[in-house]
Amino acid sequence: MKKNKILLFIFLILALLIFFNIQAVTGFAGRYIYPLDDAYIHLSMAKNFAEFSVWGITQYEFSSTTSSPLFTFLLAILIKVFGNWEYIPLVANTIAGLFLIWISHNYLKQFSKLTYTVFLASIVLLMPLHLMIMTGMEHVFHTLTMVLVLLAFKKYLENEAPRNFSNLALLAILATGFRYESLFFIFFMCVYLFFIKKEYFQSIALGLFAMTPVLIYGWISVDHGSFFLPNSLILKGNTNDGVVGFLTRVAGNGYRGISILILILILLVQIFIKSKNQIIFIDKIKNNAIPIVVFCGFAIHLLFANFGWLIRYEAYLVVVILFAIAPFADDVFQKKVGNQVLKFTTVILLLITFSMRFVPMLKLQSLASKNIFDQQIQLADFLHKYYRNSKVVANDIGAITYFNNIHLLDTYGLGSIEVAKLRKEDHGKFTDNKKLQAYIYNTAKLQDFEVALVFDEWVKMPDYFSKVGTLTIQNNYMAGGTTVSFYSIKKENTDKVRNQLVEFSKKTPKDVIINIIK
Repeated sequence: MKKNKILLFIFLILALLIFFNIQAVTGFAGRYIYPLDDAYIHLSMAKNFAEFSVWGITQYEFSSTTSSPLFTFLLAILIKVFGNWEYIPLVANTIAGLFLIWISHNYLKQFSKLTYTVFLASIVLLMPLHLMIMTGMEHVFHTLTMVLVLLAFKKYLENEAPRNFSNLALLAILATGFRYESLFFIFFMCVYLFFIKKEYFQSIALGLFAMTPVLIYGWISVDHGSFFLPNSLILKGNTNDGVVGFLTRVAGNGYRGISILILILILLVQIFIKSKNQIIFIDKIKNNAIPIVVFCGFAIHLLFANFGWLIRYEAYLVVVILFAIAPFADDVFQKKVGNQVLKFTTVILLLITFSMRFVPMLKLQSLASKNIFDQQIQLADFLHKYYRNSKVVANDIGAITYFNNIHLLDTYGLGSIEVAKLRKEDHGKFTDNKKLQAYIYNTAKLQDFEVALVFDEWVKMPDYFSKVGTLTIQNNYMAGGTTVSFYSIKKENTDKVRNQLVEFSKKTPKDVIINIIK
């Protein structure tokens, strides 16, 4: 089979995976539901920026809720042009995914048919690409730009023309704008240019260009009274929890990222084999420029970023590593290096990664969408029916803000900067934070909030809140908690909110349990 036919076959596989997943979700929801509430956070912010020129989770105030400013901005442009449609991220991601396959095709076609087939299929199935498309998140765009950055860096090392450096700098800006983790890799590109190539100006310039999105977004956030970094990075990061907490989270990352460690093993074997005949240390590095940059970038991600949550945080690492090891794998497959055992081992390791990343998601992806439908979408529907323009206390905020125009007090802190400041020292944990409890008490009372829809275990609600019921989902995989509690904040409205929940419970999915508290 010719490579162009293999490419078409890969496109067909991707299309079928997307189609069958949409069918699975619409079977229980009647429409496609994203498997992460975060997708609706992007949509909510994009909608508010496009329609009200407010960069926030609600239209009423600025909030640095997104961890991918460029993706949110892109969605805002698309909403401005095409209108507010909840599947814009799905379409945009599909287009980006097709470009990723095309770029991969152009890169891999220089190799043997075996290498081309194995690695093109691996880029789609090990990521897995269809899942990243259907999250409605930024990960496909981030992966695409990171691949382009790597290819641009490789091209610049081969030909140091000013145009090649300009392309590298521009792509570095885009990659960082989609996710700040891109800086892990670009930093080591700068180190390589500075210490190995002795190109001091280019090294510093590339670093400054790559930092541009961080600096601009940080300045805007600080100017609006927020943190320099997005709230999610402050509240979920791995930089402020002490030595024990830091090491614990690194160990957790390693456990959740075993599939990536398997690919890294291939990368390390590549570096060892390609450098063992080099006597001078600097020649060892020059001979492994791309693999070393990728390994160092991965190591920093392991230390300071996240793994898991629908295997999305490390998805870009899969593709970046595959690009780095493809030339070595081709030599192995063509028996230019290694032996039959190394060839067999490489294929086995790729298959193990496939079994760890693709196979479990066949079930878990639709289960995640089921969780979001049963919980976040039901909460959004409840608010839309009774409180679509009201003041609401909540702590899972995507769908409820996207499908409504509520005023929000976010007790987690992603959408409320004062809460984020109070939770900053909790290091992502849910503690008995008295200052936070006092803030919720006073804000809800003084600003006339009406209802609260919260996970009780995240933060204790004030005593004057009246609990009227709970919503519990089954087989929770993705939601922040299994049970959401409903509170009437105003004492005089307790019976009204309770009756509303009773009425609403008649239309919820049959496996969603509504418990009324009298």
